[in-house]
Amino acid sequence: MKKSLFYLVLLSLSARCVAADLSSQQVTSLVKAAVEPLMEQQAIPGMSVAVLYKGRAQFVNFGVADLESRRRVTENTLFELGSVSKTFTGTLAGVLIRNGALRLNDPVTKYWPQLTGAQWRPLRMLHLATYTAGGLPLQLPDEVTDQASLLRYYQQWQPQAAPGTLRQYSNASIGLFGALMVKGDYEQAMERNVFQPLHLTRTYITVPAPMMLNYAWGYKEGKPVRVSPGMLDAPAYGVKSTARDMLTFMQANADPNRLSAGNAVLRNAIRTAQSRYVKSRTFYQGLGWEIYDWPVSVATLAEDSSSEVALKPQPATLLTPVRPSQSASWVHKTGATNGFGAYIAFIPEQNSGIVMLANKNYPNPLRIKVARQIIDALQQ
Repeated sequence: MKKSLFYLVLLSLSARCVAADLSSQQVTSLVKAAVEPLMEQQAIPGMSVAVLYKGRAQFVNFGVADLESRRRVTENTLFELGSVSKTFTGTLAGVLIRNGALRLNDPVTKYWPQLTGAQWRPLRMLHLATYTAGGLPLQLPDEVTDQASLLRYYQQWQPQAAPGTLRQYSNASIGLFGALMVKGDYEQAMERNVFQPLHLTRTYITVPAPMMLNYAWGYKEGKPVRVSPGMLDAPAYGVKSTARDMLTFMQANADPNRLSAGNAVLRNAIRTAQSRYVKSRTFYQGLGWEIYDWPVSVATLAEDSSSEVALKPQPATLLTPVRPSQSASWVHKTGATNGFGAYIAFIPEQNSGIVMLANKNYPNPLRIKVARQIIDALQQ
């Protein structure tokens, strides 16, 4: 009798736990309540949102991928990720580190011996990966259009600070890191080591012709735009993907243990990318990822992501030894091109997160505030 009563109590408690979980309809309502006012305020034509809620995947789509054709956004619509591409660069770096093909403490000149300037002698690959080389700019100059002009630019560049003491967010830094770490074709290396093992079947650097119909148009001042090719673009801002694939990518990052035993290298690579290499302001710099101790306030996240803070040089400290990835973290990355705005954030401890892909660039703090509104509502 006592045993029967115990099982009845256990079943009752289990039923309450299940009942406490939000239904798919409730999740959709929460997402719509947060996203629809944002889209109206910012005049965003279309958006695809992927939610990871206690390990459960859900998609909510809004608006159109193309204002002219009125083609609706779906979870299979291709969006430009902008700087969210850096998280793929970090993951690929993790694979190369685990395979012994890359060491972050190696001199940059080992990978590009033609860099003979004295300023390059103390610089390590880690400095390029974490924007701490001493002040590389956000973008390469327009006149850098080929390998010869690229070498000339880096040869004449002069740092404003000692390596590892200043973090200045820079496509010229992580773009060079990504290009140098791969011996051969970067796009092929990414396909072989990251996209294919994670089964990201609609994630590309170069969108193939048959998939162009699924490629959204981005919009700037009401005009359709797409990203233009540029030097070092692939590692820094060149990936295009869908909410469905980005949800898969986020699931693997939130819980690497879900990957099969045959993907042990990739599983460890993900943890390597989420390790904490540099402390700057209130967050840690991973390989591509920006990481906060959880919990963290939305005000802190929004301030750090603003152009007034994120694009300015900030004091930095290299962490020795490197701190391993931690489940109690808010891990995120913003990204944009002229016509697109992307955001991904997740909390490994809760196996929860969000991806927001839009075909208009809009302020980073707004992305974070809406994402946190959704994540916080899911936790209640």
